Amino acid sequence: MLLDHGEPTLDFRVLGPLQILKADREVPLPGQYVRRLLAVLLLAAGTPVVEERLVHHVWEAAPHDVRTLRTTVSRLRWWLREEAGLAQAVKHTGTGYVLQVAPGQVDAERFLRRCRLAARGPDSDGGLESIVGALGEWRGAVLEGAPGRLREHPAVQRLERARVACASKAADLALELGRPEAVLPYVRDVAAAAPYDEPLQARFIRLLGGSGRRAEGLRHFEKVRRTIADELGVDPSSELRAAHTLLLGDPPPAHEREPAGHERAGHDAASHERASHEAAGHEAAGHEARTPDRAATAARRVAAELPMDVATFTGRTREVGRLCEALTAPGRGGTVIASISGASGVGKSALAIHVAHRIAERYPDGQLYINLLGSTPNAAPLAPAAALGRLLRSLGMDDQSVSVEAEEGAGQLRSLTAGKRLLIVLDNALDAAQVRGLFPGGGSSAVLLTSRKVLMELDGATHLRLDLPSEPDCVSLFSRLIGHERARADMAAVEAVVRLCGHLPLAVCIAAARLNARPTWIVRTLADRLATDRDRLAELRAGDRTIQASFAVGFKELDAEQARLFRLLSLLANPDVGVGVAAALGGMTERRTEDLLDDLVDLHMVENHAPGRYRLHDLLRQFAFDRAQEEETPRDRADALRRVLHWYLATARTACVRANPDAAWRTEIGPRDVRRQGMPLDDWQQTQAWVAEEATTLPLVLRNAIEELDGDGASLAVGLAAAAYLPLGYQRRWKEQLALTELALEAAARTGDPLHHALAHGDLGDVQSQLGQPDEAIAHLTESLEAYRGLGHLRGESSQLDRLAGAYGVLGRFDESIRYYQQALALDRRQGDRFNQGITLSNLGLTYQKAGHFDEAIRAHGEAIAILRETDSSFGLGSLLGNLAEAQRLRGQPEQALVLYEEALRADGDAERSGTYDEAEHWWGLSRCYDDLGRPERARECRRTSGAILHDLGLIGAEERRRIDTQEAPPTPEIIRRNT
Repeated sequence: MLLDHGEPTLDFRVLGPLQILKADREVPLPGQYVRRLLAVLLLAAGTPVVEERLVHHVWEAAPHDVRTLRTTVSRLRWWLREEAGLAQAVKHTGTGYVLQVAPGQVDAERFLRRCRLAARGPDSDGGLESIVGALGEWRGAVLEGAPGRLREHPAVQRLERARVACASKAADLALELGRPEAVLPYVRDVAAAAPYDEPLQARFIRLLGGSGRRAEGLRHFEKVRRTIADELGVDPSSELRAAHTLLLGDPPPAHEREPAGHERAGHDAASHERASHEAAGHEAAGHEARTPDRAATAARRVAAELPMDVATFTGRTREVGRLCEALTAPGRGGTVIASISGASGVGKSALAIHVAHRIAERYPDGQLYINLLGSTPNAAPLAPAAALGRLLRSLGMDDQSVSVEAEEGAGQLRSLTAGKRLLIVLDNALDAAQVRGLFPGGGSSAVLLTSRKVLMELDGATHLRLDLPSEPDCVSLFSRLIGHERARADMAAVEAVVRLCGHLPLAVCIAAARLNARPTWIVRTLADRLATDRDRLAELRAGDRTIQASFAVGFKELDAEQARLFRLLSLLANPDVGVGVAAALGGMTERRTEDLLDDLVDLHMVENHAPGRYRLHDLLRQFAFDRAQEEETPRDRADALRRVLHWYLATARTACVRANPDAAWRTEIGPRDVRRQGMPLDDWQQTQAWVAEEATTLPLVLRNAIEELDGDGASLAVGLAAAAYLPLGYQRRWKEQLALTELALEAAARTGDPLHHALAHGDLGDVQSQLGQPDEAIAHLTESLEAYRGLGHLRGESSQLDRLAGAYGVLGRFDESIRYYQQALALDRRQGDRFNQGITLSNLGLTYQKAGHFDEAIRAHGEAIAILRETDSSFGLGSLLGNLAEAQRLRGQPEQALVLYEEALRADGDAERSGTYDEAEHWWGLSRCYDDLGRPERARECRRTSGAILHDLGLIGAEERRRIDTQEAPPTPEIIRRNT
């Protein structure tokens, strides 16, 4: 179907699993966090959602990081534009976001509109058609399969309640019109999802009776009666009993009448009990008929098959408590299932066995254990029929009676376990298909299973993802395994061993076993042997237990695409990666890459430790690296790294221009042609978020380029360092800048390009000056100045003169500083570079301020502002206004300074510089003005705002922020003192 403008119709569906249709064809969904964001915005139905609420619902463990949210919004916008053809659907409202789609494009909105239409329509038949249409929009629970926090969204609850109300209205209308069949399938679905809603269950029973399904109605009443008795401890409501009585009074339809010669069932309670028990027990009776009596007698023997509890079991207090509570909660009915998932070697089996022993006495009819061999090295997973045979024999059935068919065996198991309290531990499951037939029948049993995979297909199960234990717990485990006396002899070595094992319990146990087998070794010997990356996996071997074999089982389960991405991830020195980097690594689209990453997370081969960030466990990284060396050609490995470097280069160049449009010349350093598109970075906020996310990674990326890529690696490194320098500087990430520029100097030596040499020396000198190392800075800046002069590069020469002036100012040599600024200013004027004239004049004004020449400072700042306004550029205006404001304040004019600081803050906002160091500096300056004017309360508010920004940027610690928030007159932060 086409809209008037010819575009295909879009259909956003939340009434069931999230689904988007375009021209009636399903559109592939984006990655998990983008999906969740889209779902929350759809639930809001065109109402803006504040950023904090979006963060809360999109991320299970809320990071309280709106920068990550904004990156995810950007990815959603890209996906909507590319896949759905919606270019401007997500709008920023100032405090949040809103999704704007055409009326009728969301199934929830159509459902509610039809409900309203049915409620006010005078025509009963028309109302029934509307309400059937409304119920037809539903394909399952709202956002079925979504994480728990998203399913707890108030809009989800409202929609679920509206569905029940709609189904109730549909039943009433259908019964009134004598058309129960018209709504029966819809009400059946809703009744199944709301088992405790007795009015709805009563209506469903009446619909069954009106449709000639009397026996099914009796069975359903009995099922509801048992459910509410077992779960709620109450008898059926009067409405439910009335529906039951009405059903008993109806003559059965012809196809349900008993043969001639049999007395028809009466209307008393006894006759109903016979009818309902016959209907409800038909399937179970069929299985019991095939089960020999001797097996039922033997089954009364109590099985106690749990393996011995692990004597050295350590920690996991929270996990043990959660599982014990889930498996023994009072008032529950039916079989309870708990599933533990986690990476190989993380301790799933040990935890399951420990918990099983803790709760064993709650299950007097037996405790069964079976290892399903789903992830066991050199062993095939146990077939479901074979697993059933073991369980049935454990329950007393003889070999001749055990069915060789999985389906029939599952029925035998349900028959033998009906009405019992059993605990079954299904260890090391391959997948849900392997275990689905191994669950007991009616009763109050419990199943505790472990698997590397998250078995989300198991409805109603409690799922526990088992993470790595803490370092203290690992140290305690290792100490118990090798003996506390031996451990206490060198606790630093013990901690080193635990860290080198990556806190993986299996690795810790193997390391301890290896040490115990060599009594002449001290712990330090083992730590030293594990310290080499290339040897670590080989060292973690004890008898037939090896880390490599454990990892290999999981690796073999990966398909070709998953395995390739897993291998390639190990090539990067990055501690973690985003989707964009991983996509560049694999040469794939971001959507496909995110799907593969999510698959690897579900298989516990990759960790999704933060929103949009993925990493490999240290030992898995080495395993993957070994596989990459064997299975990827040298050219393929180099090409993958080169794609990543080009992605970073493209993104850094975008960030550079966002940070300072006048610095576009830096994007011409290094390769001219970029082979991989980077992150779009649509605004300054996204630029800040990207820099904060990747700052510590950039030096590692440069090292990769220099060491791993022959030919163009050094040029790529210099280009990336040149582009990333200013974005890092505007966030005062000087340590990362220092590492970057030192590597750039090394790369420049390899390229032999004099421009690279000049740039690297200049940037290194600049950051050394910022870090309070003026003598070293002057040496590098002088080298850079001479190189630029040799090239005839006036722009570079002017920049180094400006930087040298700053370095001399740090030394307090203000006359030399002023002289260098004046030389730089003359070069700027000679080139007609008005923008840099303004910047140089403002820097000169700062030096006048520090020298106590306030009139000269005010003149210089005023000229700088006039030039910048003349160029019609908002970039840097806030900084220049702040400099002038501080000069006025120091001159004794706090009222004028206050007006200028407020203007500077407005300019920060206009230039999208909110949340930057400049804004923090201006809030602090404003606080000084209020202090000078005798308004301490307002001054404190401004200081707290400044402190919050500085803390968010990582420029002050928590203790300094606490002092700013609590003290009457806290000292000025060092970074502001140095820059003003």
